[in-house]
Amino acid sequence: MATRVTSTAGEFVYRSPSDRPLPLRMVYALARFARRKPLGFVGLLMVFALIFLAIFAPQVAPYAANKQNIRHSLEGSSSAHWLGTDGLGRDVLSRLIFGARISITVGFGAVAIGATGAAVLGIVSGYFGGTFDKIVQRFVDAWQAMPYLVILITFMGIVSRMPNVNIVLALVLAMGILSIAGSSRVIRSQVLTLKGAAFVEAAESMGAGHTRIMLRCILPNVFPLMLVNATVGLGGVILAEATLSFLGFGPVGQPSWGQMLSVEGRQYMRAAPGLAVYPGLFIGAAVFGFNIFGDALRDVLDPRLRK
Repeated sequence: MATRVTSTAGEFVYRSPSDRPLPLRMVYALARFARRKPLGFVGLLMVFALIFLAIFAPQVAPYAANKQNIRHSLEGSSSAHWLGTDGLGRDVLSRLIFGARISITVGFGAVAIGATGAAVLGIVSGYFGGTFDKIVQRFVDAWQAMPYLVILITFMGIVSRMPNVNIVLALVLAMGILSIAGSSRVIRSQVLTLKGAAFVEAAESMGAGHTRIMLRCILPNVFPLMLVNATVGLGGVILAEATLSFLGFGPVGQPSWGQMLSVEGRQYMRAAPGLAVYPGLFIGAAVFGFNIFGDALRDVLDPRLRK
């Protein structure tokens, strides 16, 4: 069957949206998303901009992140330094751009670990149910009762004193593991609904094993929920990383938005208010972008919220 026909003008006309090439389908999907959720599309653009800055920071930033010039310390905005300089003469804009790398690395790494662990825990617990589910959920209750920020501060305080430890990797692991419990309960509730569906019973009647049913029948149906939870959770992880960096538990020698707020921002707040304002604006914009994009994505992927 032909997937496209030729009009009288010699142009290709596709019979249905599924007949279009993949790049064209993606463009149409983005256009439809922008029309239905304009605020969510703005959040998507903000997310793409943040990822672009993190990947191409050396090419985008006008200066190296730690390049010092004491002669130009605490200067205001100028053609050479758009957002001014800090107490050591380092370009503020360049440090903000390089700081996006820490936020993106910690955010996506922690969310990936949390989403994977939550999917495994929620699907297995909800699918088998019974006594096994009760034991797992009591463990999850105890997990959620732990004070998130206190545990992070304690863990990072211990790790930061160890030699040859990657602080960024420690942040990713700690935040990812601590976020598993909350997301797993949401996934479990969806699995409890799905395991009684007709297609799951059909797979069981055909002799499919538990692993195959969980991977082929249940996981694809809870994946949109996992995607929404991950998108919304990214903003919280970025904010938590900025909080830890503000308290002095971030990576040493690497620019971080929270660290810029804590060190240069507090020290020179009166002489150069921009040193406190600009990192706060970047943190707020990143969290805002991920949150509104996650909310719009939830409305689009959740059938109960579609109009």
